[in-house]
Amino acid sequence: MSSFDATEVRLTWRSTLVERLREAGSLQFGQVEIVLPRSFGFCWGVDRALAMVEEARREHAGRPLWLISSIIHNPRVNEDLRAKGVRFLRGEHADAGAWERLGALDVVIVPAFSAPVEDLMRLEARGVTVVDTTCPWVIKPHKRTLKYVKEGFTTVIHGTLGHEETEATCSLIAHEGGHFVVVDSLEQALPLARFLEGELDADGLRAALPERACSIGFDPSRDLARVGVINQTTMLARESRAIGDRLRAALAKRDGEAGLEESFRDFDTICRATQDNQDAARAIAEQSPDLFLVVGGYDSSNTKNLARVGDDAGVPAYHIEGPHCLDVESVRHRDRVSGRIGETQGWLPSRRPLRVAFTAGASTPDALLGEVIARLLQLCGEIEN
Repeated sequence: MSSFDATEVRLTWRSTLVERLREAGSLQFGQVEIVLPRSFGFCWGVDRALAMVEEARREHAGRPLWLISSIIHNPRVNEDLRAKGVRFLRGEHADAGAWERLGALDVVIVPAFSAPVEDLMRLEARGVTVVDTTCPWVIKPHKRTLKYVKEGFTTVIHGTLGHEETEATCSLIAHEGGHFVVVDSLEQALPLARFLEGELDADGLRAALPERACSIGFDPSRDLARVGVINQTTMLARESRAIGDRLRAALAKRDGEAGLEESFRDFDTICRATQDNQDAARAIAEQSPDLFLVVGGYDSSNTKNLARVGDDAGVPAYHIEGPHCLDVESVRHRDRVSGRIGETQGWLPSRRPLRVAFTAGASTPDALLGEVIARLLQLCGEIEN
């Protein structure tokens, strides 16, 4: 497949309002100022993945086209692909029994998150045509884990259990005969640090970690002699650094500074676009807007962490999925701590002037962000419905 051209993707999902804001940084609508960060929305990897899907639709016209699972974590985008005839092997809209019916005529797209080794082997056995849209930034931690396994290190992954990217990484490690531990926060990494420091035994560590957080056959006493750290590419960068620093300190206590050369590795695999979006969102949040709305799919890891940036700055921040989440009296959003989707009353300040900051996850199209901004302005009475 030829090198991708994202022009068509960008035009499909463009928003004139967002383009104006991207150029100006902020715009005034009556008594409401709308502010956008310098970096937000679709990243290079998402552009690439969607462009590859469109190219596959043209190149393989007339053949059944499948996605293993969501191409990216945005319901609007995945619905658009379904409307174009792309079917799903896994997830909410999966076709029952489709895996068993796959054959040489079928074309299967590997999502930007990658896929477990078992899935890729299964596709090879079925003889399908594979279009691999795996983001190059996702391949980066894969390469690092292969190096860790080869050198005898157990991989500690700062990631989210069940997220496709982390599932693919864990599958790769297990397939290569290595071991892993997944922690999704600094808090979850603390029992691991305590074990390394000799303050917690193996049974205590196993009890403290979530189910499925460790590879099959994982033995802390044996497998944590050497530790290598990576990150799911969309995690909160500062927390990934804190986890690496905490584990390094624990191993320094156990092995001494001189022993770290043999027992510890730390490699930053945060996606550059994720880092840029987080830094830009933090800069906006630190300007103390009255409200901070973060737009993106509820399953989107990078969007969840953008909402944390607003919380950390002490700004009222809400992770919402689209314009349907906003009403005058309430906002439907994902709670950062519990992960539950619920409603908060009295969310929209009545005072004027009002300064509202927005950002969008790497899988959020401009068109959707533009609809959310327009909806907010309608609720504030600054534009007509």
